[in-house]
Amino acid sequence: MPMAKINPMSHIDSFSGKYHRTDEVYTKIRAFDEQVIGVRLKHPNTNYPPSSGQAAAQQKMTAIAAQAKAIFSDAEQLATYRADWKKQKRIPTLTGYVYAQLYKQSNGEG
Repeated sequence: MPMAKINPMSHIDSFSGKYHRTDEVYTKIRAFDEQVIGVRLKHPNTNYPPSSGQAAAQQKMTAIAAQAKAIFSDAEQLATYRADWKKQKRIPTLTGYVYAQLYKQSNGEG
């Protein structure tokens, strides 16, 4: 006689929620007496304010994004970056190349 298959997740009805910004997951659990219980699971390291290093990195990337937007709106600068991008083979997209160059400039690498 074959053994019965056991589903260890049979007591969980469904999952919902998201991990993107709030890291909250809502589960619906079936109890033995057919009562439905809702449980909110939350990641312990969320909703903390950013550390000083994280805040600095966010500000740096915001400034780089603003510079990149200005470059993409200016045809002369974009042509210069496009010519340099076509000479190299490491970065496959023009947008990635512009961001990489601006990041290097913000770090003082050249």
